[in-house]
Amino acid sequence: MNSEMRGPTLFSLFVVLTCAVNMSAPPPSCAKVWSIDERQGQLMQDINKGQKLNQLTSKEAKKLREALSGIARKKKKFQNGEGSSKAFSDTQKSELESDLNKVSADIKKVELEKRVQK
Repeated sequence: MNSEMRGPTLFSLFVVLTCAVNMSAPPPSCAKVWSIDERQGQLMQDINKGQKLNQLTSKEAKKLREALSGIARKKKKFQNGEGSSKAFSDTQKSELESDLNKVSADIKKVELEKRVQK
């Protein structure tokens, strides 16, 4: 291939690949919305998987499971609290989601630290 055609050919390839990637990813408006229960379950699966693949030690997995247990206790406390509604207030939901985000970040942090050590 001569040098005159290399530039346009690479650009065309870049455009095609960019379009393919953009078309394969769902738009943000179609992204799955996770419930608090679903996130708790998924995080527990992530912990179990990480321990099975030796990305988490038993001690690390236990600490993460304890954090999830604490969130479950907080959730139960919120549900048994004031009002007859089982729905969470915006503040309660935000607090639970923040706690779940922290556990998720902790899982990823420990797994990445292990990967870097290898």
